Amino acid sequence: MIRPHHLINLCCKNTKIKLMSTSCVPRDCICPMHILGGGSIGFLFAAAMQRACVDVAMLLRKHHKPRLRVTPCEKSSTATKYFAPVQVCRPSDRQVITTCDIRAEIIGDVHDPIECLLICTKANDAIPALSSIWDRLDRKHAAKVIILSNGALAIRDSIQRHFNDHQDVQIITATTTHGAYTEQSSNTESNISGYCVVHAGEGLTYCTNNKFIDACQKVGWKGGALSEFEMNMMLWKKLAANCVINPLTAIHGVKNGQLLSLEKTERTITCILEELSSIAILEMESFIQAEEDVEVQAQLQRSIREELSVDFLKSFVTKVMTDTSDNISSMLQDVNAKRTTEVRFLNGYVAHLGKEKYSIDCQYNKDMCNRVE
Repeated sequence: MIRPHHLINLCCKNTKIKLMSTSCVPRDCICPMHILGGGSIGFLFAAAMQRACVDVAMLLRKHHKPRLRVTPCEKSSTATKYFAPVQVCRPSDRQVITTCDIRAEIIGDVHDPIECLLICTKANDAIPALSSIWDRLDRKHAAKVIILSNGALAIRDSIQRHFNDHQDVQIITATTTHGAYTEQSSNTESNISGYCVVHAGEGLTYCTNNKFIDACQKVGWKGGALSEFEMNMMLWKKLAANCVINPLTAIHGVKNGQLLSLEKTERTITCILEELSSIAILEMESFIQAEEDVEVQAQLQRSIREELSVDFLKSFVTKVMTDTSDNISSMLQDVNAKRTTEVRFLNGYVAHLGKEKYSIDCQYNKDMCNRVE
């Protein structure tokens, strides 16, 4: 898990200037919100949004039904409403912080329009999951799709490739460093098991949509609204950390901090970051071409070349390794559990973008994909 202060301090170090037209963050309403992804982060954010008085609903697959509470629908004698009983607990003593029933919709059973969608799936599950509800997105009102998943850059590009009518919705990126995991519910008053989410680590949440950040801040969560430039810079740095830490911990079977003492990985880390740095700089320099102010564009370019340089990224990644030294990466957990990993949306994204868009061979990032899967 990447700690929040590393990201925002590094990403915005030299960008406290007029950040193109993207510094005007939209303040349009995000309610009601549907959340796609029935894992720990999805339920953590659902509980938080409900506490912030957002009309929120979880989008769940049919296998979740046994864990849901069912009530008759007032408008129909045959229809039913589903609710997910959720407990959010502290990690130290499992004291319950929040208990709530979150409205749930079974994917395929409900067809009402979706105005705002928060994606909290694993990166490799995002497109299949999104395909299952894509027709429900309210195109008349430019439905918002907020990507909170890991690998947000790859997911955003995949949406644009996969869905021909993606221009009819707003694709919004976000990132969070809140940590959570699920365990067996302690609810003994019902035969419905529900969901117990352990809020394992307080973090920060950033997004280019003000109203989503406002809702997070209503429940005391820290973070902020960023311009598109700041968010893209942050996501490239986060991707750098993920492209190094996730595959190498999975390959060597070690915790994050143990990579610091593996001498044989030093050259590999440098090469991964050299490839990523070259692609990231090209992408961000292309992004700022719309800036008409020559002086502002020059300042942004200096920030890009400094903060996405190999040396800067290496320092960033090393700090993340140090501060998350006892963490077991999600990719190592996936490998141990024989699950599909997100490597194709991390290193694979860098390699694909390099080859298809810039004719750059990112051999080390390709090698990470082949060695992990």
